Amino acid sequence: MRKLYYSIVLLLSFLVCNVNAQTPISRTGSVTFKLDNSKNDNKPVETAYIILDKYDLTGAGFIKEKFYVSNNIILLENLPLGKYYADIYTQGYYKKHFVKIIKVTKKGRSYAFKLEETGFYNPYTVVIPKESNDYSKSSVVFMK
Repeated sequence: MRKLYYSIVLLLSFLVCNVNAQTPISRTGSVTFKLDNSKNDNKPVETAYIILDKYDLTGAGFIKEKFYVSNNIILLENLPLGKYYADIYTQGYYKKHFVKIIKVTKKGRSYAFKLEETGFYNPYTVVIPKESNDYSKSSVVFMK
């Protein structure tokens, strides 16, 4: 009779262990990159090229993609949890390179990057410096 009880208890313990092992556990997270372009009247950035490298150096170039930016926000989803080196290259009128160590969590993290003011070429406002005619500092004077 004891063998029957032991076998039933053993069978129930295996069922409980198997049920817990089959529940899906989410190991992915998300990251949001906000591009602050307030110095340029919040004009939209066209595209951004993003490279994510794992922080523990086990996955070089984990993500290398070109993203189309909407409302100056880039949303990356379904990333494995952990730390990453992030390289962000904005393209178009507002070319800039950002480097930051980011952390991917289940709830999602947000990182903001400021773009610098971009000056456009205007041929009427160009200032050409005056040419100097000081020959005393030239290489011909100091020859041996």
